[in-house]
Amino acid sequence: MAHRCVRKFRLAAASSYSHVRPFHHTTARLDALAVPVAESSSTASGSTLTSREKPLNTQLGRKIAEIRSLLSIKRPSPHRVWASYVELLQFNGSRGIPRDVHQGVLRKCAPPAAHLRAISAKLLGEGRRFKDQLLYESRYRDVIRNIRASGEAPALEDYHCVLEQFAALGNHQSAMMVLDEIAQVGLVAEPETYGLCLRALSHRLTLPVWHLNRPILVEDITNHCVRILRDMGVSNVAYTSDNVDLAFRILKETLNMEGFTALMKGAYGIDLAYPDRSPLEFWEKKESEPAEDSDEESLASRLPTRMPFTSSALNTALDYLGRAGSVSKMIQLFEVATNPLPSSTSNPVFNDEDEDDFGYSNPQVAPYSPPHIRPNTTTFHVMLRHLHKSRDEVLARHYLLVALEMERDQNRSLREFTRIKPPSEIHAPRLAITRNLLLSAASVANDNKDVELLRWVLNKTRKVARRKRWDLQHYAQVRARWLDEGLYQPPAPSEAALEGAEEALPLGPSSSRFSSFFSPSSSLAGVTGTLASDSNSHTPWRSEEPRPFDIDLHMNIIRRDLDKVAALETRLEDVLARTVQRIKERLGRRVWKGKNVYLRDIERRMPVSKEFWRQRVNFRPRSEVGAHTAASMPKPQHLRPHDSRLPTAAPHSPPEGPSSPALSPQTPGES
Repeated sequence: MAHRCVRKFRLAAASSYSHVRPFHHTTARLDALAVPVAESSSTASGSTLTSREKPLNTQLGRKIAEIRSLLSIKRPSPHRVWASYVELLQFNGSRGIPRDVHQGVLRKCAPPAAHLRAISAKLLGEGRRFKDQLLYESRYRDVIRNIRASGEAPALEDYHCVLEQFAALGNHQSAMMVLDEIAQVGLVAEPETYGLCLRALSHRLTLPVWHLNRPILVEDITNHCVRILRDMGVSNVAYTSDNVDLAFRILKETLNMEGFTALMKGAYGIDLAYPDRSPLEFWEKKESEPAEDSDEESLASRLPTRMPFTSSALNTALDYLGRAGSVSKMIQLFEVATNPLPSSTSNPVFNDEDEDDFGYSNPQVAPYSPPHIRPNTTTFHVMLRHLHKSRDEVLARHYLLVALEMERDQNRSLREFTRIKPPSEIHAPRLAITRNLLLSAASVANDNKDVELLRWVLNKTRKVARRKRWDLQHYAQVRARWLDEGLYQPPAPSEAALEGAEEALPLGPSSSRFSSFFSPSSSLAGVTGTLASDSNSHTPWRSEEPRPFDIDLHMNIIRRDLDKVAALETRLEDVLARTVQRIKERLGRRVWKGKNVYLRDIERRMPVSKEFWRQRVNFRPRSEVGAHTAASMPKPQHLRPHDSRLPTAAPHSPPEGPSSPALSPQTPGES
């Protein structure tokens, strides 16, 4: 029976089914490309084709309406969206599909970027990798190709959607390829475009890599970052605070000075070679403008918009230069930013005299106002820390004096304001002498065994502690007066405010041995929350506003700093006594061997007698030292007072009299 049914079954001729398109095979993963409509080879008349197009168009419209309804859902299933899209392509091809459908599928065929970032981080914590990255990348590539096949061109927002996914997964190579394609198709990249590429580069540094391949990866990412900064400078693309932050995270991995110089020029308009002048690139753009377009308004529209150079930016730049070992540029930038010179345009006579000797140099060719920043505690902390690493005693002592003087003037003004102004009109102080500032200068003196500098730092530490005690008493009286007059209401006690009052430079572990002061190396904090944010949701930069004065918080900070400074004072006394003792012992061994020593009062080296040396450095006789030691130490029951095992002083290592030594030995030229 079955054989007879099969024998009776006959297919109709192919010519009678000319309007039916052949079936197409769909892969199991549904990641096929767009399939063009099969061309009919039949010889049917035009009237027959026209009469049968209406059912096709009706069915196409129904399928487009179905996929649009699916795309209207806030969080549809990406696999369902892609399956419907592939089915639509197999039915009609890509030419008859509207552009908004392609764009909607591009945004819904993969999970959101923040979701992908969370999934990949969770898998990475479990020791696994995210394996669907290539699947979503192939979908993005197919949709972009279908948009082009339909006769349309992808918009810049379509590329941003792709870059968000690459930034979330750290796919920096694909992100840079997309950036190249944007330039090839003639689209103008925006700050968000470069920001997404920088985010992909920065996130890639946090992902695991074989330790032998990490130097190659870091160098490759740094080169991409330098290229992005160069392109932004050529295209006059405005910088944003997020882009500058990401660029710093990448550059500090290798301390690339070329990229850092380009970043400072493009973001802040500061040339590190001449910080008090406008960058030369701005001069060339001014000179290339025609005469009728050379006014300041037209020039300002052609030059990149500069970000305000705030104290945080200054601290970051100083830390970068200090880590790179460029102490001279660090000092130069600090002096120019905190003590700007008057503009040279106010002295045209000086310019005329220099033109004959040094050529034409007129800073009026570009509008430029040098930065003027008020340094804070972190500024001096950064500088003194790097001066300690370079072991520069003179500069360390100088900038500690500058900080002490600025804090004294600030406290004097603050005391006056608390007397004549209400609390609401007083701003919080920006500078405080902390333990870290004093410790950096003391460490320089201890490393170089400079007794004079160490004694000077100890003296300043005592004065700082005494001044803080006076300030604490003064502000306690001011607080009581404000409470009596009803000018101040104490807030609820909070420890979080005190914890965030001082900026801490070491920000935890880093993925490398370098870390930026304002953010850890390639930190995940602050980036995850902005992955899916709109580019218009953030301002190009953050303004720096003064904080209101909180007298309770100020007194808590003074108490905390006073405890740390008092502990440092005790520690420095021990360090000074130990250093002096070791110098006396070293020179005493030279005297006992009959060698010469340097005497500061006669300013030359000469041999001295043992008796002369004992008197000058307050060495005591052996019997007196033994009696003093025996009297100060508790006597064990199994030892007698005349036991030979009791400690005594030898001539080569005499003990120091800690009270007022008669000599501060100096040993220039001693090996």
